Amino acid sequence: MKPTVDPVLDYKRLVAEGYNFCAEIYEPSSRQPLLSAIKWLKNKLPNRARVLDIGCGNGLPLTRELAKRFAVTGVDISFEQIRRARDHIRHAEFFHSDIMGLDFPVASFEAVVAFQVIVHIPRGEHERLFRAISRWLTPGGYLLVTLARESQEGYLQSDFFGTPMFWSHYSLPEYRALLTETGFDIVDIQYEQTDFPLALCKTTV
Repeated sequence: MKPTVDPVLDYKRLVAEGYNFCAEIYEPSSRQPLLSAIKWLKNKLPNRARVLDIGCGNGLPLTRELAKRFAVTGVDISFEQIRRARDHIRHAEFFHSDIMGLDFPVASFEAVVAFQVIVHIPRGEHERLFRAISRWLTPGGYLLVTLARESQEGYLQSDFFGTPMFWSHYSLPEYRALLTETGFDIVDIQYEQTDFPLALCKTTV
């Protein structure tokens, strides 16, 4: 890991190209422990509830599991991952886009999930994203999001499945405050992913 120092480098493009490159070898089972969060969501929402999956990747296994019961919209910055997701899950809607470049009408979704993706977005944009998600959710809607334990403004991992990768995040206490400020109550935090705690949140009504 090393701090990012190049103001010219397009870190979002680096993330997109990185996931394009490692799409074949990226191990979907790394998200397997998060399936318990999907079960939690199934207990909270009715059938065909609208769910936005930010950073859906190739759709396996989490987006596919969501789509068994919910009306899913998936977004990912990697065109190769979206291509694979469309092949894997035919009954969901997918957008190839940086989530920061999209907007949805108010109250478009009953839930938003963002698994292992916030940490790839420059942290200066996290507050704006959480505020947008709060608008996109119905009153009392749910956000499931993996966060980070430690604060790092931005750094590069030289070898992430054979490609460089960008990371940027706040500490968990900072995220607790930020989520509260942007319209969420934190229902619970789980620690199944050692480096990426999972926050179960609900919009304040």
